[in-house]
Amino acid sequence: MTKTRRSGPDTMCLEEGIPVGKWRILKNIGIISLAFLLQFTAFQGTGSLQSSINGGLGTLSLSAVFGAIVVSCVFIPTLAIKKFTAKWTLCFSMLCYVPYLAAQFYPRTYTLIPAGVLVGLGAAPMWAAQSSYLSQVAHVYGRVTNQRVETIIVRFFGIFYLCWQSAELWGNLISGLVLSSDKNPQNTTTDYTLCGANFCSSNFDEIPNLDRPPDHEIFTIMGIYLACIFLAVLLLTCFLDPLSTFGLKQRDEEKVTVGHLLVATFRQLKRINQMLLVPLTIFIGIEQANFAADLTQAFIGCTLGIDQIGFILVGFGVCNCVCSVLFGFLTKMYGRIKILLIGLFSISACYFLMLFWKPTPDEKWMFFLICGLYAVGDSILQIQMNGIYGAIFAKNEEAAFSNYRLWESTGCLVMYALSTTLCARTKLIGALGVLAVGVTGWTIVEFRVKNGKISHETKREDSPT
Repeated sequence: MTKTRRSGPDTMCLEEGIPVGKWRILKNIGIISLAFLLQFTAFQGTGSLQSSINGGLGTLSLSAVFGAIVVSCVFIPTLAIKKFTAKWTLCFSMLCYVPYLAAQFYPRTYTLIPAGVLVGLGAAPMWAAQSSYLSQVAHVYGRVTNQRVETIIVRFFGIFYLCWQSAELWGNLISGLVLSSDKNPQNTTTDYTLCGANFCSSNFDEIPNLDRPPDHEIFTIMGIYLACIFLAVLLLTCFLDPLSTFGLKQRDEEKVTVGHLLVATFRQLKRINQMLLVPLTIFIGIEQANFAADLTQAFIGCTLGIDQIGFILVGFGVCNCVCSVLFGFLTKMYGRIKILLIGLFSISACYFLMLFWKPTPDEKWMFFLICGLYAVGDSILQIQMNGIYGAIFAKNEEAAFSNYRLWESTGCLVMYALSTTLCARTKLIGALGVLAVGVTGWTIVEFRVKNGKISHETKREDSPT
C-alpha cells in the first residue's frame, strides 16, 4: 500500500511506491530540450526568411501566428493539458507547425495565413506544457537529491533555454548554407539608399537583392526543417516519459476553469505594477518582430542579399546563447537592475544605429555589431522581465505570466501587421517611443518595490469574484 505525500501546498502528488532515479529525470530534461531545439531550428529559420522570400505575405503570416497566440494563450493551454496530459500536448502542438512549413512550398494567402493561425493555436499549449513538465519533474528531482526545488527549477530551465536559443544558430546556418550553395557571385546594381531605415515595402520589387531565391533551394530548406519537426515529435513520442511515470497527478492549479483564468488574467491588469510593466512587455514583442521582419529584410537582405541572412544571424544566435548564460550568472552578483540597464542600453544603441546608419556591402562588420547588440538586449530583456514578473507577482504567477504572454504577443502582432504599411524608419522611431514609455513604467515599479508598495499586489486571489 502506498502513501501519498506532497512536497508543498501548490505542487504535485508523488507516490512513494514508485521508484524514481535522478538520471531518468535528467534524460527527460535532455529529450524535451533537444526536441525544442529541433522544433525551433525549423520554425525560427523559417521565420527569419519570411519577410525576404515572401515579402508582405510572409510578415502577414507571422502576424497571424501571434494574433492566434493572443487568443490561445488564455483559452487553450489549460484545456489541452487537462485533456491530453503534458506529454501528448507537446506532441500534438508541435505537429501544428507542420502545415506552416508545408505552405512554403506553395505560398499563397489561403495557405500561409490559415497555417500561421494553426501555429499560434498550437504554440500556447506547447509552451504551457513544457513549463508544466519541467517544473513538476524539478520537484521530484529535488526530493530525490535532497536539494532546494527553486535551485533545480532554475537549473532545468537554464538547460532548456540554452538549447532553445541555440536553435537560432542552427536554423540560420542551414538556410545560409543551402542558399549560398550554388550562388554565382555577381555585381548587382542595387540602390543602397533604399535599404536600412529608408526601406519601404513599396520599394520591394525595385531591389534585386530581394529577388526570391530559386524554388529548389527554398524547397530543400523546408524539407530539412520538416524533417527536424518530425524528428522532434518522434523523440517526444518514443523517449519522453509521461508525468505519471513519476507518480505525478494533476495539480490543483490545472483544474482551474478557463473562465477563472480569463477573469484572473484581466483582474491582474488592475494591479498598478502590472499596468506599469505592460509597455515594456509590449516592446519585447515589438523588438522580436523588428528583428525578424526589418533587420533581416531592410538591412541584411536588401544590402547583402537573401543568401547572407542565415550567415549573419548565426552570429546573433551564438551571442544570444552566450549572453543568456553569462548574464544569468552576473544577475546573482550585481542584481537585476544593473543587468537590465545593460540590456536597455544595448537595445537602444542598436536601434539608434539602425536609424542613422546607411548600410553598404563594404561595412559587413556593422551587421555583426548590430546583431551582437540586439542579442545582448534581447536575451537580457526576456530573462530579466520573466524574473521581474516572477518576483513581483509571486502569489499570482499564473495570471501574471498569462499577461506577459498576452502583451508580448500583442507587440509582435502589431509590428508584423504594420510591416507592410509603414517604412522601417517609422517603425524604429515608434519602437523607441514605446521603449521610452516602458522604461519609465519599469523605473516607477522599481521605486515602488524599493519603498515596499507591493504587499497589496502580491496577495493571492484564489477566486475571480
